[in-house]
Amino acid sequence: MKKILYLLCGLVFIFILTGFITFLSLVSQIPRLPDDLRLLASSPTTEIYGRNGDLISTSGGRDYVSLNRISSNFQKAVIAAEDKRFHKHRGVDHIATFRAFLQNIIRFGGAPGGSSITQQLSKNLFFSLDRSWKRKLLEAMAAMAIEDRFTKDEILEAYCNLVPFGQYSYGIERASRTYFGKHASELDVHEAALLAGLPNAPSRLNPFRHLDRAKGRQQIIIRRMAALNLVRPNDVDSLIALPIKLTDKTRRKGGGSYEVDYALELTRKAVGSDPVNYGGVRINTSIDTRLQNFAQRAITSGLDKLEEKLKPLKKGKESRLEGALVAIDVGTGQIVALVGGRDYAASPYNRAVKALRQPGSSFKPIVYLTALEKGEFNPATLVTDKPIVLQIDKKRTWKPHNFDNKYQGKMTLKLALMRSRNSVAAQLIEKVRPQRVVKNAYALGITTKLEPHLSLCLGAQGLTPLEITNVYATLARGGTALEPHLVRRIERPGGEIMYEHLTAGESRFAPETVYQLLDMMTGVLDGGTGSIVRRKGFKGIAIGKTGTSSGFRDSWFIGATPYLVTAVWVGYDDNHPMKLEKGSGVTGASGAAPIWADFMINATAYEPSREFPRPSRIRRYYIEPVKGVISQEPKSGYIPIAMLIRDAEKLLTKAKRDSVK
Repeated sequence: MKKILYLLCGLVFIFILTGFITFLSLVSQIPRLPDDLRLLASSPTTEIYGRNGDLISTSGGRDYVSLNRISSNFQKAVIAAEDKRFHKHRGVDHIATFRAFLQNIIRFGGAPGGSSITQQLSKNLFFSLDRSWKRKLLEAMAAMAIEDRFTKDEILEAYCNLVPFGQYSYGIERASRTYFGKHASELDVHEAALLAGLPNAPSRLNPFRHLDRAKGRQQIIIRRMAALNLVRPNDVDSLIALPIKLTDKTRRKGGGSYEVDYALELTRKAVGSDPVNYGGVRINTSIDTRLQNFAQRAITSGLDKLEEKLKPLKKGKESRLEGALVAIDVGTGQIVALVGGRDYAASPYNRAVKALRQPGSSFKPIVYLTALEKGEFNPATLVTDKPIVLQIDKKRTWKPHNFDNKYQGKMTLKLALMRSRNSVAAQLIEKVRPQRVVKNAYALGITTKLEPHLSLCLGAQGLTPLEITNVYATLARGGTALEPHLVRRIERPGGEIMYEHLTAGESRFAPETVYQLLDMMTGVLDGGTGSIVRRKGFKGIAIGKTGTSSGFRDSWFIGATPYLVTAVWVGYDDNHPMKLEKGSGVTGASGAAPIWADFMINATAYEPSREFPRPSRIRRYYIEPVKGVISQEPKSGYIPIAMLIRDAEKLLTKAKRDSVK
């Protein structure tokens, strides 16, 4: 018995000694507390500016209110939600901590943390969000120091003013006005209970998007309040039944947007989350607010018009048609407009940078560039649009079909791209090999992993709108790659630069090769599948390409002037086919192209007319697009064509010989 007693005493001594040593090693790392918690809980806002210096949005910051201006309903609700023994412990709720410890052992992690309100305040004020034991110990020690220095009311006041509630709302006053259009002092019990649940998971419980989840959490909190006698148990059902009347989306202030979300995401990657959330940094972006407004209007208006022409979805389907637009300044690589959907309030998912969608024929220019680069092809090369069977491996074959299931026979390579003939693209990728196409796709700016399959030539693998925009930007620069970017510079409140985007262009393709492709792509607008944009009134010098994925699930148009490149995508989030009332499917020409034209007409209204820079070894000729007969002078039925002088001279010599015969 004595041995057991000695053993227990020894273990207790070791535990106390270990704890004392740990305390001594960490005590110097406990942050110094201010005389007034309000100095820490009222941090400045983070400001997001456009390329012309205009303020786009603010994030973070708090409208600090004293405890007597916070509804007692919310005070009770937050205690019930986060820390029911708040008024009994001294910073750490040992019962809750021990319970959380046991639950984590049973569940192998993932159980609630058991942190008190004071610990959560400590974490938000001083510590990063990592889940290490050292951070938890420091957080607990800082919480006890806070309890020793400040009253419970001061701690609760600071907590209510500090925590995030989603929708860029930090602190209860801003959250109350964001969600309910009223001051924090005016919150009713059922409203207070709903808001008290949001800090637990602001995005997942956002009532604007997930009201059912938010109400589920609200019900739990109301029942906890009843268990603590903070509301009468007889009132629980009536409180739960009360409707949640959120502010109208048109009246919301400081709401989010796709471009702001992306700017904040990039900033957090560059300098960390704490400076964004609590440091009040200035984020200078490349967004042109004038173009951004044009882009959002073009997407919203274009989708509304297209949706009126579509067949109604099957009963039970509630998806709305969605779209995305990305515009990049060709000269700098700056993202000047970015729209990730038709309505941010309804769906903040940023399709412009996150949605992997099949680009269809808008991928074909990469295949054609690879063929031109190989040297065996030029824009005047005669190819045959015909049914083909390609061997995938020893057992499998592939029979690509044209969009219209028709075949047009011999034609020049330029005409094949203008008319977007699938058979020709398939023949080209078989000739140059898919591996080479993948390599060139990466060189042009694709970052998503691509598999070297023959079907890649028809855009059968998903890409984001931002990626495909970057590809066309590289082409518009004559083969010089630049990293697309939206955040130009990040500054501390005093003006100190924390981050600045610096990049240099890298020439990855011969300008002569790229220019021949650019000329072929101008034909897409001037007589090919993209001629709809001319009929819509766009008159500028531009390249472009339509794209339609299989089953009419994705509609694309990507095009560029020498100054501005823009991609538009249209489709359903659930990949539902887009079918018109008349029965035909929505193509790149009928879906995305009109939106592109609407945006670009406004965006380039004051853009001076300019040709793409033409290399000295390239000249413009004229060609009969089916027979491939070349001429130095325009002729009836001929189309313009840009070619290497040496290649054109060979064709001119051949034409002379043929005329003599």
